Amino acid sequence: MRIQQAAQRLNYSGTFVVMQGGGQTQTSRITHVFDRANERERVEVLDGAAVVVLRTNDEVKSYLPESKTILIERRRGKAVFPAILIDQAAALAEHYTVRKLEPCRVAGRDCHVFALDPRDGLRYGQRLWAETSHGLLLKSQTINERGEVVEQIAFTEIEIGGPVERYAARLGRPLPGKDWRAVSPAITPARLADSGWRIDQVPPGFRRMLEIRRGIGDAEVGHVVFSDGLASVSVFVEALKAGANPVEGHAAQGAVNVFRRRVGEHLVTVLGEAPPALVSRIGAAVEFRPGTATLSDQVNNKR
Repeated sequence: MRIQQAAQRLNYSGTFVVMQGGGQTQTSRITHVFDRANERERVEVLDGAAVVVLRTNDEVKSYLPESKTILIERRRGKAVFPAILIDQAAALAEHYTVRKLEPCRVAGRDCHVFALDPRDGLRYGQRLWAETSHGLLLKSQTINERGEVVEQIAFTEIEIGGPVERYAARLGRPLPGKDWRAVSPAITPARLADSGWRIDQVPPGFRRMLEIRRGIGDAEVGHVVFSDGLASVSVFVEALKAGANPVEGHAAQGAVNVFRRRVGEHLVTVLGEAPPALVSRIGAAVEFRPGTATLSDQVNNKR
């Protein structure tokens, strides 16, 4: 909880590197401030396309230079480094063994180091390096079922603390371009059970956190998020176009595993930073049974 609060309440600025399996890396610069009323953040991708993401509280504007588009969305619970998703902290010990390891230094700062080892094969392990003075997360590793690091995110340099004014120039750097097209996808609350979609037999510890319908072009996609308090998995349900023949089965990129399955004239896609066994199990549990919505479905959707 201290790691989570530090990411939200501290003023800080630094550069971090994301490393995924296969040797892929991406470097980004982040500046974050909190003035006791509003939380503001700027993240710039320094490799490849000059993507800039600005956030004020839950409003997120992503400047995408390749399409000259400003994507405007509401943040809906997804934690982004150096924050972590801990929405059920008290229940974590039911599904992870938590250990404190030897202290270490990251970006020149002393850190506490914690290991979160899964108690089953349905979750990835985590290693967390939290700065000792403030609790800010400076490094994290995702560990697969074979003990391999499939993703690492770590600061290479970091400045923490001081007044908001110290960071004003970095927050206010010029944006990539002008006269761009602003797009705000249509997103509405949803209850997929009302239209016959059921996701039963969800693995123990995973709870429904979000259920929406999202407009993508001319299509509408159902989106459900499950979380065990640390890991999260998304389920997407979309209608197939006439004659479409989607690729089904499992795919992976770094720590993210994807499972796709055709259900009638729809495509179900499950993805998350979780083992293949979990995304496949949730994907297999998605069923379309029109007219079978139950009271328990409605209760779960409201939670």
